Amino acid sequence: MRVFIKDYLIPWLLLIMVWVAIWIFVPGEEKNLSLPNVLSVLVLLPLFLLVALYFVGKTLERYGYSRKDVRRLPEIIEKTHGRLYLSKEIFDTIGWALIFWGLFSTVIFMTEGPLWGVANAVAMFAWIFAFFVLLVSMVIWVLGFLPALYKLLTGRELNRDFLVEMMKLNLVLTAILIVVRLIALHVGDVSAPHYVMELIAFGRNDRVVNSLFELSALNFLFGLAGLYGPRKIGKATALLLTLIVFGQLWVTWGLLFG
Repeated sequence: MRVFIKDYLIPWLLLIMVWVAIWIFVPGEEKNLSLPNVLSVLVLLPLFLLVALYFVGKTLERYGYSRKDVRRLPEIIEKTHGRLYLSKEIFDTIGWALIFWGLFSTVIFMTEGPLWGVANAVAMFAWIFAFFVLLVSMVIWVLGFLPALYKLLTGRELNRDFLVEMMKLNLVLTAILIVVRLIALHVGDVSAPHYVMELIAFGRNDRVVNSLFELSALNFLFGLAGLYGPRKIGKATALLLTLIVFGQLWVTWGLLFG
């Protein structure tokens, strides 16, 4: 247990303490450390950790364990520390959960009450994740396009796992974008915290939202072309992927500079 405590548990606890120190000692005019807000943040911590443990369970499955082995997490970390990438993935997953918990909680502390605080934090993350459709396109340009061209022209098989995971992520982000759009169009004029109002304004921006929908469609089309193109049209898939990427660049130019 020494390795687990020293290299994993203590850093996680320190991360929590850093957030607490920021909330207490960093000055801010909008900061509201009321009891309801503090209780809300404390309740959210185990919820974020449960989500993290869910993903840890999926990670364990990839390494031959079962999800129930989450109960033996300290033991597994002790056995795999320094020998398998598994322990680092577990550390990063829980670490990122604590980072997101801290960011989420910070937004709550910027509002008057916990209900608006949670709504404000959810709005902030929804706004960010809706824009991640553009990030998926950028990942395609950097990690997907050129390697795909090289493999197609040299007769090698494309990375199907990358394409499938990219399409799954794109679908999730598109679903978030659709929800944001529907909420923004159907909610009336309200007086709400900052990020809620920003989310509504974003969802009502036809040019931005439509551009993101177009990027989402092109992202998905890139994945489909990469998965099925080589079997159907062979090396001509390279031309199709190139046209899709040029389409993404055109839409992105209009999104950012239009």
